[in-house]
Amino acid sequence: MDLMAAPDRRKFQVRYDAGSQGRFEVGTDTLSVRVGQRMRAGKEQEMWDSVNILCKEQPDGSLTVEVLVSHPDWEEAKTIAAIHSRPQDSGTGTPSLKCDLQPSGPGGLHRASGAQ
Repeated sequence: MDLMAAPDRRKFQVRYDAGSQGRFEVGTDTLSVRVGQRMRAGKEQEMWDSVNILCKEQPDGSLTVEVLVSHPDWEEAKTIAAIHSRPQDSGTGTPSLKCDLQPSGPGGLHRASGAQ
């Protein structure tokens, strides 16, 4: 069975390749991925989750993928991208994908002009 086949009802898919550690592919209704990297904090080294990817369905049926970055000096993570789709909208000639690509500030993510 092909887990990535388009006709299924899953809303998101993830494919990951970790080199010699293996590969993973799955389709799902929600998804959360954290990417950590080793960093130095004073004299110690630690893993820091620097990128988070959050995928979920919104109350109106649209789907959203948010990409957040974080830094130890920041009070909270910043959303650097939000990709929205409306797969339920049929019959339109334009793609149902919109991208917000400007970093969030105190007021949240700002829509990039002309981004679609």
